[in-house]
Amino acid sequence: YKSQGFRDFIFCVGYKSELIIDAVKDIDGINVEFSDAGESAGILKRIDKVKNLIEGDAIVTYGDTFTDLDLNALLVQHRQSDGAVTIVTAPIVNPFGLVEIAPDSSITSFKEKPVLNYYIGYHIINRKALDFVPQFIVKKPDGEGLVMFFKMLIGMGYLSAFEHSGTQITFNTMEEHKIAEEKIKHFFTLD
Repeated sequence: YKSQGFRDFIFCVGYKSELIIDAVKDIDGINVEFSDAGESAGILKRIDKVKNLIEGDAIVTYGDTFTDLDLNALLVQHRQSDGAVTIVTAPIVNPFGLVEIAPDSSITSFKEKPVLNYYIGYHIINRKALDFVPQFIVKKPDGEGLVMFFKMLIGMGYLSAFEHSGTQITFNTMEEHKIAEEKIKHFFTLD
């Protein structure tokens, strides 16, 4: 972020927040604020808690995803769209053939290893979008509220996509973390 010209950050912390705060609080050349909505807070609740600190658009990213995303290109496309939120997507080749089956057990569709688009955990949200999300959605458990919010925006025609085809590495388990470390090492070396 810093190498792309970004200087203002809000870290929405929870689990092991003290480690995150210690790791970033003294980084030179950035302005940092911290918000702790609690360990059990969902993503949308964490974002909603800091909405009064957001002016205009804010880039949101999860702490478990590494990417070479061009953040300025993302901002430009978001601002040129009609969306209140722009999510970053990336292609993934499904390793299986996908089959759709009718109620009478006949096959209606067969797609061999289709390329699908998936959300990689980055998005831009306009502050105004948070004004019309109902609190019952904000309070939903992790992930559930954000998905409901995105579906609400789809219904209103306010959710856009930014397609990223570069590096993106995500991990959620210790095994995935080990694999991610190797991929990141490879990303920063020329072998």
